[in-house]
Amino acid sequence: MDKFLDIIDELNGFIIEYCKSNRTILNTAVQDLIKGGGKRLRPILVTLAGKFGDSDKNKLLSIAAGVELLHMATLVHDDIIDEAKLRRGQVTAQERFGKNVAVFVGDYLLTKSYTLFTKQLSRHSLNKLNKVVRLVCIGEIDQFEEKYNININIYDYLKRIRRKTALLFAISTYIGAYESGLRGKSLYYLYNFALEMGMTFQIQDDLLDFAGQEKKTGKKIGQDLAAGIYTLPIIYLLQMEGYGEKTIEILNKDIITDEDIKRINDMVYKSSAFDDSQKLGQKFLDKAVNNLNKLPDIQVRTEMKYILDWQLKRQV
Repeated sequence: MDKFLDIIDELNGFIIEYCKSNRTILNTAVQDLIKGGGKRLRPILVTLAGKFGDSDKNKLLSIAAGVELLHMATLVHDDIIDEAKLRRGQVTAQERFGKNVAVFVGDYLLTKSYTLFTKQLSRHSLNKLNKVVRLVCIGEIDQFEEKYNININIYDYLKRIRRKTALLFAISTYIGAYESGLRGKSLYYLYNFALEMGMTFQIQDDLLDFAGQEKKTGKKIGQDLAAGIYTLPIIYLLQMEGYGEKTIEILNKDIITDEDIKRINDMVYKSSAFDDSQKLGQKFLDKAVNNLNKLPDIQVRTEMKYILDWQLKRQV
């Protein structure tokens, strides 16, 4: 994502300055999240979407920062739930400061994000955003309740990632465009482009739990599987003759060892589970391209296409 380094640098600087506090813990937590890198896709989408309308750079920067702070707050809370020690190679807030303090760090980031939103967003956009945040929370609860559920199906999985991930991509583009004056069909196509891209992104993210490089992803291979979060390749594997029973036998064990994860990983590749997952991800990517092609043929559309092309080959 080197193409957007200027946007990312400006965003990071804004967030650090905006979140400055007289509490060292808060400053350290924000610095850790910034140092951890990340793709900043959501705020980038806010900024690019605004170019389809009559964009105000300073306003969009504030909205983009609000979106990223909201995302960061969810990451802090996720790490508490998962008892994660590292996030993108950086020590998590819950590991550094303890769970109790980490909860307040996440809450602090959340309040900082909504301070920006109430200043910059129209009531229409704010209502849309609030609805999405509610659904994101429901998606996270769904994931928690579905842990270790060997009967999960593809429909349930897709519904979960739509709420958990894709909707935040979609609302990021929507509010960036809407607050820049975009209306009508173009707004609709832009929203759906980001929604389908978000689905692709999460499927790819789940595939990296099997195929990613630990040094790049910042997390151990099979981490989701070990935590009882069964993603698309596992769901396909569970449905396959000759592999389903073997997979269930491993997943029903009281303790899943590294060797068990390796066995499942091998079956994902020996079967068509990995390829089938990629194909489904490609279907959502094709839908994203279809929506993107219906938007005005201006420079920003090429920049959006760049993000989609990067999506196909990302390793983090």
